[in-house]
Amino acid sequence: MVCPVLATKTGDTIAGFMNGISIMASTIGHLVKSGFGLWLPGDSRGHWSTAWDEEIGYIEPHKLHEGDPVRKRMAMERMKHPPTRLDAAMMDAVAGAIGLCVGESDWAIAAAAIEPTHMHLLLTYTTRDVDKTAKWLAQRTAKAVHQETPFTGPVWCEGKWLGFIFDAEHWTSTRMYIERHNIRCGLPPQPWPWITPQ
Repeated sequence: MVCPVLATKTGDTIAGFMNGISIMASTIGHLVKSGFGLWLPGDSRGHWSTAWDEEIGYIEPHKLHEGDPVRKRMAMERMKHPPTRLDAAMMDAVAGAIGLCVGESDWAIAAAAIEPTHMHLLLTYTTRDVDKTAKWLAQRTAKAVHQETPFTGPVWCEGKWLGFIFDAEHWTSTRMYIERHNIRCGLPPQPWPWITPQ
C-alpha cells in the first residue's frame, strides 16, 4: 500500500494556519503500516501502488486505484514470502521499539494501535523528514521483531499510508478512531506508557 503525503507545510506556515487551535502541536501525521503481503496492488479496498506490467499496463502513482482481481492475483504470485501477521510476541517487540524511538525523537505519539495485520501511529509535529521518520520506524520495529522473536521474514509492506492533519475535528476523530482499535481488542485506549495523549 503506497500513499503520497497529502500535504506539506513549513512549521511557521502551519503555526499560522492553526492559530487558536491548542489541541495540537503544529502538524500531526497519521501513519499506517500494514504487514507484508496484506495490502497488495489490486486489493478490493483500493490501492496506491505504482506498478507496471506488460500485459495490463501502467498504474499511475499518487492516485487511488480500484480493486482489480487480476492485478492482485499477479501480485500474490510474485510474492517471495507468505503474508505476515504479527503474533503477541511480535507485537510486543514492535511496541518496545516504538517506545525507544519516541525517547530518541523530537516528536511524540498521541495515539497508537498495534494489531496482527497493521499498526496506526498518530505523531505530533517534527522538523525531521516525515518519510524518513516513517522508514526509520519501520526499520527499527522490524529489527526488534527479528532480534526478539524467531520470525525471520519481512515484517512490513513496502509502502505506507501517511496523512497530515490540520484541524482539531480531524485530530480528535483520528485519535478516537485509533483508540477504538485498542478498545475493540480488549485493551485500554492508550495501552503503552510512551503514548502522550494531546
